[in-house]
Amino acid sequence: MRFNKNSDSQAAIDVEGSDSVTNNSDDYEPHDQLPPAKSASYIESLFILIKATLGTGILGMPRAFYTAGYVLGAVGTLFAGILTTGSMILIGKSEHELCRRKRIPRMTYPETMEAAFELGPGCLRRFKGTARFLTTTAIVMLEFGTDCAYAIFIAVNIKEICEQHFSPAPLRFYLLCLLGPLIVMCWVRNLKYLAPGSTLGSFCAVGCVAAVYYYIFSQPMTLEGKKAVGSVRDFSLFFGQVLFALGAFGVVVPLKNKMTRPAQYGSVCGVVNAATIPDIFLYIIIGVFGYLAYGENTQNPITLNMPQTGIVGDLIRILLACSIFTTYPLCNYVVIEQLWHKNLRLWLGDVKNPHQWEYAFRTVVTCANVLFCIVVPSLELVMSLVGSLMVPALGLWFPAIMYTLTFWNEYRGVKFALFLLTSIVLTLTGMFALVVSLSTTLTEIYETVL
Repeated sequence: MRFNKNSDSQAAIDVEGSDSVTNNSDDYEPHDQLPPAKSASYIESLFILIKATLGTGILGMPRAFYTAGYVLGAVGTLFAGILTTGSMILIGKSEHELCRRKRIPRMTYPETMEAAFELGPGCLRRFKGTARFLTTTAIVMLEFGTDCAYAIFIAVNIKEICEQHFSPAPLRFYLLCLLGPLIVMCWVRNLKYLAPGSTLGSFCAVGCVAAVYYYIFSQPMTLEGKKAVGSVRDFSLFFGQVLFALGAFGVVVPLKNKMTRPAQYGSVCGVVNAATIPDIFLYIIIGVFGYLAYGENTQNPITLNMPQTGIVGDLIRILLACSIFTTYPLCNYVVIEQLWHKNLRLWLGDVKNPHQWEYAFRTVVTCANVLFCIVVPSLELVMSLVGSLMVPALGLWFPAIMYTLTFWNEYRGVKFALFLLTSIVLTLTGMFALVVSLSTTLTEIYETVL
């Protein structure tokens, strides 16, 4: 999820005009160029993408299905899954084609968006800087919002454990208690020191999710009293949560660029399909049966429906909280990389003690993150807000725009019709998520806060 300051594509992005870089591009194959650092195999890339898409979002699906209904929830999850999977493939195809035209091995997501405008219709080339800025901003906001969901998830599970032994306290109290440890974790500047904990946390998360499935299917289930289809208002909240759960667009291009064989990324049996298709069905299964098992008592996250006493339930909550705790600084790293290293650090120039300034900035970002959680201490609403605000841009609009500008003059006949239909569906779905889902979520947040 890291965007290197001196990326391989930076020099090429700064080239004015496209005529000089598109000539003789047919004999250049970006997939033949190995990444400069250690590459990732097919299996390693598969697990990375599974980890990115199978996070806290899956534990909120039963509550989301309670909102939308088990039939509409299943159909909506399948629809959102198809769209997000297709968008990931479109991003990979666009990045590959643009790299081939520019004769460079790889680009980041913002660089790919900029290149699409640069090499697209001439009238749009002047907007390439704006396109890159908007893409970078969306990624930063997505990662910031994801960290908010992580912080609330950790606090909710700790609160559930502590209230069995101590006096009840509001969730905001536990968020304040988390502030110090989260700041210390975000002070770690080198990702390699975070990797072991994140890897261990991934195994813990997989085991805990399996245990959650076990508890769900050990409950009696019935359709009686369960709604099959919710209202439009309820569905709009649900759709934002599903987009948040499935939207791993911050890792799409970096993962492809890290692969030993990038051609295996978006192929029929490639990493994207192999990771997201099973994930979609896991989301549907836990959503449907979690709702049928707990009905109106379904909570977000579903771990709150686990046994309230006993070592097994507490162990699941502790391991999940620790797993997300080790993942929290990884999302924060993207925010720091973009805001500090590529902007504020350059603006400050040759300031004394730059590391101290960086630590101060990391502290401010973490405090802002926790402060937002204190203002809106609802995992359901935070997930819906991030999913309906940022994912439509990064996962629906930007891929459609990027793909359209890259291949706008290369399709004819049926292929052009499918090409146009894909762009229209992505755009309209993004409009629904932004206008309907976002307005409903903001209304809920307003009523919750006040």
